[in-house]
Amino acid sequence: MLHTAPFSSPLLSLLHLLSCWLLLPGYRSFGSLMCGFRLLSSDLPWQHWFIARTVFLSPLFALLMILTSPLSAAGWILRMMTSPFRNPFVYCSSPDVPSPEEMGLKPKFSICTTNLCLLPDACARFNNLSDGYWRAGEIASRIVASQRRGNPSSTPAENGKPNGGLHGETPYNLRSRKGGRPAHQPHRDASPPDGPTTARREQFSHPVGLPVPARREEFPHTVETQFPENLDFLCCQEVFDQDATRRLVAGLRQHFGHVIYDPGRWSWGTNLWAFHSGLLLASRYPVLAAEFRPFSAARKQDRWAAKGALMVKVFLGRTQDGQDAVGYITTTHMQSYQGPFEILPRQLDELMTWTEDFRRRTLGSDVIQVFDILCGDFNFDNMSPGEKTAREHPLMEKYVDVCKDAPGRDKPWTIGTELRQCTFWETSISTPEKLRAALRSRRAQARYLLDGDVTDANMDMVWSVPEVTEEEAEVPAIAGRRRIDYVMYRSDGGRGDVSVEKYSLVTQLARLTDHIPVCLTFRTPVS
Repeated sequence: MLHTAPFSSPLLSLLHLLSCWLLLPGYRSFGSLMCGFRLLSSDLPWQHWFIARTVFLSPLFALLMILTSPLSAAGWILRMMTSPFRNPFVYCSSPDVPSPEEMGLKPKFSICTTNLCLLPDACARFNNLSDGYWRAGEIASRIVASQRRGNPSSTPAENGKPNGGLHGETPYNLRSRKGGRPAHQPHRDASPPDGPTTARREQFSHPVGLPVPARREEFPHTVETQFPENLDFLCCQEVFDQDATRRLVAGLRQHFGHVIYDPGRWSWGTNLWAFHSGLLLASRYPVLAAEFRPFSAARKQDRWAAKGALMVKVFLGRTQDGQDAVGYITTTHMQSYQGPFEILPRQLDELMTWTEDFRRRTLGSDVIQVFDILCGDFNFDNMSPGEKTAREHPLMEKYVDVCKDAPGRDKPWTIGTELRQCTFWETSISTPEKLRAALRSRRAQARYLLDGDVTDANMDMVWSVPEVTEEEAEVPAIAGRRRIDYVMYRSDGGRGDVSVEKYSLVTQLARLTDHIPVCLTFRTPVS
């Protein structure tokens, strides 16, 4: 069943709205109080003003929080009473968008996944970000603008080099990678006889063969400043803040006629009655069925969110012989910074069970399944020694990751997708063009992206800056290659093989999120 409102009952909707209003004064006061104790690196030039503001305004916010605590308590109790009856997601559609019958069943599709970090400001500041409401509007505006552009080609960066210096803008201690590299990792990238320039050119422009059951496909892998033209599906993670969510959904609906947002389950055991999953799926095609399932295992900060998997079945059109064609998309956000606890393998177990069960229950015998896509923020990469158990999970074999050579080894052209948060505000990556240029330089990758050498995932790794060598060829192979955002397809997920046409990283959301959006364009034999 597709739910078009958070609650099925008008009375429950009214009670929930009342709880939100009762919680609002205390929530705003607490958020403003906490924001005063977390300085962004962009605020450093004005840190004296920031400190003075904190000293004078913090007592006021604390007093307001105390005075409104009775209202907050009443609102929280009312929230706990209504949350068990809340629908697992909200689905909205626009009647003025083209239908699949009008568009026709096309053979090529594009999908993108990205973590937007739209958290409440007090939480977003721990990721060196703020002002989620403004960012949500800007994100939607840039994505929609990319779909309405006249020229689909991206603007190349000047000389393919990042603008500005790599150092001197982030006041954090440098750390050396020496001694922290696993023994089995090579110390340097292998360069061909022509030198590092040729290596870089091959790394970013040479098509690489992808093994599939019946044949080998060649596809380009690029870094683009804009999202692919005619983007069909957008999967987002960490869309938590309610005001930001509403603004994002309103903006995305200008291009995507069908949006599912606010998926989650609310209980003490799932999320302490706090945040939903933060997942959002926008589609140009109508949704036929959808289901959200929360993970049973979570630790630390993830205990406050109902992280899980949103599984969707979309209607793509009708084939020439009149059969309905459908596609399956699952987006997820898994445990972050799991540390020494093996949470990720347990979540992968559940994810594998849920996707197969959802497909079995919703796929009728009279329809054609065109594709089965799994994407999202998995919070582990394919190279780090501390995440071996997760990357060797059977689920990662069922779905094809076009960037993977083998478990533990990525293809040489791959680039990481998680930015070092402490370098986020440096001018060298302040625009889509500059960030694109940085991602095409091994030295810049090593500075701005996390390394694929994680042994114990924790927040300390995003707040350290490595030393960067002077020569491109001397950059360690694991530098800047922590790739935790995936778009994968199931090789047996439809009629015939999925043929990958393009894999791309998109820099259009520069300074709006701490992840690099990942896009996959693929072709199917069904038409």
